Amino acid sequence: MITCLSRALYVQYILNILRLIRIYCEAFSVVRYMLVELELREDIELARRLVRRYHAQRLPPGGGAAGGHRWFAWIVDGYICAVAWLHDSTPFRALATKFKISHKNTYFIRRICKTCPGDYLVDFLNAIAEKLREEGKECLWTLGLDDHSNALYRRAGFTEIGRTPRTNQPVFIKKLR
Repeated sequence: MITCLSRALYVQYILNILRLIRIYCEAFSVVRYMLVELELREDIELARRLVRRYHAQRLPPGGGAAGGHRWFAWIVDGYICAVAWLHDSTPFRALATKFKISHKNTYFIRRICKTCPGDYLVDFLNAIAEKLREEGKECLWTLGLDDHSNALYRRAGFTEIGRTPRTNQPVFIKKLR
């Protein structure tokens, strides 16, 4: 991929790819939604911008203590309708230990947000969980928000296993094995 494109050209490039995906879906009547793992630096930067724009907590500074960062997008009819940032449990090792969550073969959902109208997040979370299950991961876990119902995690099959000691945030887990 050419990396010296200006931002405007890069955005146009992404929009053209999404338009082609939408045309393909319409032409062949294939499933109109798909989980995509973002691997290119430009794609991850686009996902980061979407999180900065649409997530209530934006992006935390740093995040470098974690390993195994993974970014996912949920494409519906050729449009990015949700993005998620996952990483290993290293920054939350003490919390994982408290709740007996293995920190070696699990992923922590750092951010998940929808980027267009509609109810896509439950299907998105379930697709991510299925992909990680196929990879042999043990569980997927996250912290809920205090000022939120956290119904998303319950509807996606997550179980509340307790609350954090310091901030009293709910801890949700979904066993994959």
